[in-house]
Order: sequence, then structure tokens, then C-alpha cells
Amino acid sequence: MAGFIANSRNHTKFARILDHELFGILDNSNFREPIDINSSNELGFLYCSNGISSERGTSINDLYGKAPWEGGWLIVNLAGSFAIYRPEGKIDDEVFIEL
Repeated sequence: MAGFIANSRNHTKFARILDHELFGILDNSNFREPIDINSSNELGFLYCSNGISSERGTSINDLYGKAPWEGGWLIVNLAGSFAIYRPEGKIDDEVFIEL
């Protein structure tokens, strides 16, 4: 995924699907109960539909606090073993995904 997103054209395509389309692509058998974000010291990356992404690994807790209220976003831990996804306009519908 990192290689795909590193290309600026692909990054733009990926950012656009974060608002709504990604939810339809996800396999809901990988959905899990919410994790305790406040105690997560794991590092991760934040990808937002507005095109802004974190530049380097930052704690999941910090990324969650920086995630915008507008638009869709995805936080993925560095190991790639879990993610948190919130589609645009779904503040109460975050999805916790085990990869």
C-alpha cells in the first residue's frame, strides 16, 4: 500500500475514496470492536480525503486527535495489522479493522 500511495497520482485517487467508496470495498469480517485509542502508543499513519497525510510515524492516539471532523480518513498502524476508518459524515460510525 505504501508504494501505491507514494505515487502522487495514486495518492490523489486513494484520498478520494476515503469519503465513501472505501466502506463498500472493505471486508466486514475484519471489523472488530473499538480499541482503546487513548492507551495506544503504537505508531501509524493518517490518510485524509482532503489529501493531507502524516509524513512519518506518529502515535495512533495523536493521529486520532489530529483526524479532521470533515471528510473521510484512515489511520493504519505501522505494522499494518489494524486500521481505523471513518467515512465522511459518519462521526459515530468509525470502523475498527484487523488486517
